[in-house]
Amino acid sequence: MAIITISREVGSLGTAIAKKVTEDLGFSIIDRGIIEKELSRHYDISAEKAARYDEKVPSIWDFSLDKERYLHYMKSIMYDVARKKSCVVIGRGGQYLFQGLANTLHGRVFAPYELRLKRVMKRYTCSEEAAGRIIRHSDHDRAGFHKFFFNIDWEDQRLYDLVINTRTINMDAAVQMIKDVAATTKLLSKTPDAGGKIADMCLSQQVFMKIKYAEKLGVQMLEVEAEKGIVTIWGMAATEEDVQKCGKIAGTVAGVKKVVNEITTIKVFA
Repeated sequence: MAIITISREVGSLGTAIAKKVTEDLGFSIIDRGIIEKELSRHYDISAEKAARYDEKVPSIWDFSLDKERYLHYMKSIMYDVARKKSCVVIGRGGQYLFQGLANTLHGRVFAPYELRLKRVMKRYTCSEEAAGRIIRHSDHDRAGFHKFFFNIDWEDQRLYDLVINTRTINMDAAVQMIKDVAATTKLLSKTPDAGGKIADMCLSQQVFMKIKYAEKLGVQMLEVEAEKGIVTIWGMAATEEDVQKCGKIAGTVAGVKKVVNEITTIKVFA
């Protein structure tokens, strides 16, 4: 199984490049459309609400549990798609969420500001001033999104395996470069989630969401880790009853074979 993540700037042609790679390789795609569709289908979150967080810095109004909930739902959707079939991830912190996996290729597409300006003016049929505002707004939002949700600098080249400047490398050449690197590194010959790592990541999210959002148990600092169906949960609960409830709830999630309950009670001093 291959996972190719593409980080891109507006006006860099990165989204078009990512979609062409997806088409050529016959991969699944993870983009805004897929995230919004699955959020609406499984979690009853509208596209309008999702748009508050999608590659944006949350506003002051959004400093709430909605932010955390959106992040966990988004991660669950992305992991679920990736565990089923090779995919291309367009933005959305893919370079962070899939880091450390042996079957991934992380790419970044960028271009000089002046060239981005011309492309944005052409795309939106707008003035240079308006195009500049679009670029500044997009860059600010995407940088803030990565910093706020993942505490990373999206321009840090250490996050990427391949960095493409579309000033001299056109779209077709960029697509071919990505495919060539994927082929050379034998990324395309990997079997779907052979080690079960993504399935574990997906299961961790499902258990977390079941405890925190579906059952709405007041567990503080909840953490979940899964390995081959064995799930370990950490955190702090108000009562021993809540601790036991967490363990039972975790055990009801499909795919969980065993629960190691490390949640402790909070000591309250009068």
